Amino acid sequence: MSELKTIKTDEEISPVKIKKNKGCLKHSLYEWLTLLSSLFVPLVVGILTVVLPLQQQNISDHQNENSKAIALNNRLQDLKLLQDQQKQVILNTFEHDLCNLLLKYKTVKIYNDTSSSSSPRDDDDDDDNEIKEDDNDDERISFIIRTKTLHALRQLDPARKILLIQLLIDSGIQKRISISRADLSSLIFPPGSFYNQFRFVNVVARDIKLKNVYLYQSNFSYSILDDSSFYESNCSYADFSHASLQRTDWTNTDVTQAIFNFSNLLGAKITSQQLATVHSLQGAILPNGSTAII
Repeated sequence: MSELKTIKTDEEISPVKIKKNKGCLKHSLYEWLTLLSSLFVPLVVGILTVVLPLQQQNISDHQNENSKAIALNNRLQDLKLLQDQQKQVILNTFEHDLCNLLLKYKTVKIYNDTSSSSSPRDDDDDDDNEIKEDDNDDERISFIIRTKTLHALRQLDPARKILLIQLLIDSGIQKRISISRADLSSLIFPPGSFYNQFRFVNVVARDIKLKNVYLYQSNFSYSILDDSSFYESNCSYADFSHASLQRTDWTNTDVTQAIFNFSNLLGAKITSQQLATVHSLQGAILPNGSTAII
């Protein structure tokens, strides 16, 4: 009897041990780990199969964008260089044409002077005709130079516009032609330069810099010179009649005997001591907005 109880007890105990060893859902921890590992590896491989091509595509797109940006930048640099070369060609062509026209004009004058001295004229009408022909040649060549000058100024950058103006001054032609209605805004003239008797009549020249420049007896009448600077320049005996000079800077500028008739000095930096030295202020709008009555 005791033997039967012992056997039964062993049979009853053994299923409990088996159940404890089986774990969750009748599977051991090792079996679950094996199952998860078998599922995890294909899952990681699948994710990498999707992610890696996308990442490579993003890297490739980024490299393409960088390549396009570099190519565009190189293209812009090439265009800028080409435009700069074209502007230099325009300036060189103008200088060449100007020299040829001036030489042609001098040849005509010398020829006429020589012919008139070698063969005396008895008829006053012939002398008058010759003078008229000389005047016509002078006007014709001046007109051609003016046309070429205005055409070049429209195409050049500010730095080369300064060089063109210097060519006109050095050649002496600047006093014989008019550059009215030309746009010469934002020009920066070299400090310490001499532009005495300079003609800047009826031009648009906003925000130009004429610092420490000699402008004795220069003519700026009827020009638009708003926001420009004449800082420490010599503008004595210069003519600014009917010019727009709003917000201009005249700090330490010599305006002795300068003419400001009917000019607009609204907001200009110019002292009453300076205005006391000018030649005339008739009808001018003063910096404070009042009108001068002299």
